[in-house]
Amino acid sequence: MSARLLIDVGNTRLKWTIADDSGLLTPVQALAHGGDPAALVEWLPLPDGLHDAWIANVTGEAPGERLAAALSIRHRLHTRFARPVDGLAGLALAYPEPTRLGVDRWLALLAVWTRERAASCVASAGTALTFDAVDSDGRHLGGIIAPGLFTAQAAVLGATRFAASGPSQHYTRGLGSDTDACVRQGALHACAGLIDRLAARHPGTRYLIGGDAGTLLPHLDGVWQLQPDLVLSGLATLARS
Repeated sequence: MSARLLIDVGNTRLKWTIADDSGLLTPVQALAHGGDPAALVEWLPLPDGLHDAWIANVTGEAPGERLAAALSIRHRLHTRFARPVDGLAGLALAYPEPTRLGVDRWLALLAVWTRERAASCVASAGTALTFDAVDSDGRHLGGIIAPGLFTAQAAVLGATRFAASGPSQHYTRGLGSDTDACVRQGALHACAGLIDRLAARHPGTRYLIGGDAGTLLPHLDGVWQLQPDLVLSGLATLARS
């Protein structure tokens, strides 16, 4: 059973693990890529015997191709890019053009659908905040894309003249008592409120992923499963198929 490298290139971080047909074999690791994922290839401590790499990339074609070239040159890996496929494993996509669905969103849905075969929703709290729902028949019901916690704060501060020091990641459950706190609490309640609103309309198992998932989790209603490696699990499912 051959092992393969799995890479999830998000807007800010590159995550990777080793997997085979049984699932993920090594702990998932992550590094900030600063817009150049290929620069991190020399820092990946890869074992001998790997021949293939599967990549989920949301940073655009050019950075993805540079990453693939770096993996080929340094580690002699044959790379494959994940692309959304309508109907794979019985998951029917809502998008008329499946390839326009974010590959990270699709892989997360693929992972939960093949695991549950039941209604579920996935909220991803990163640079962007996304939410997608699947019904009990494997139909993707659609989703939303909104500003994430940090992005929302930066947008408010960039569009106003508030005397604030800048975006912050320190949150409480209440209201703010100064401008800095009001901006960050506004972002928190906007993100948490949006997730809660949509989850209430789409019953099923609830999954939370993304770099800010741990920050949002205490502020959400209901029971959520924190699954930070869901995209890579979906990538492993795709590679097996």
